[in-house]
Amino acid sequence: MNTENILQPLQQLLAAANDLMQRVQAEGWEEQQEAFTDYQKKVCLVMDAHYLSVLKDANLAADAQALIVRIQDCNQQLDQHADKVHSEVASELRQFMQADKALDAYRR
Repeated sequence: MNTENILQPLQQLLAAANDLMQRVQAEGWEEQQEAFTDYQKKVCLVMDAHYLSVLKDANLAADAQALIVRIQDCNQQLDQHADKVHSEVASELRQFMQADKALDAYRR
């Protein structure tokens, strides 16, 4: 098995992470679920002990680490985006609740 084939699962995981990030930034909510499911499947594949052993035996730990750092960067960006969206949704909910209370007060 050549180096490219051994690193391919990590490269595919990085591509899936980038795809998910693009969908999240575009707020393609329905497509996000599909991309997230694909990403999770790829994470499971690279977390396999046998795969990690193959990487080590092929002396590809440094190459794998470089790819993993890039994947972690995508994960961090996804976390930051999720926090931002969470704050925005919470703010909108508070505004909605205040408006609802104001309407109730007006109706009385």
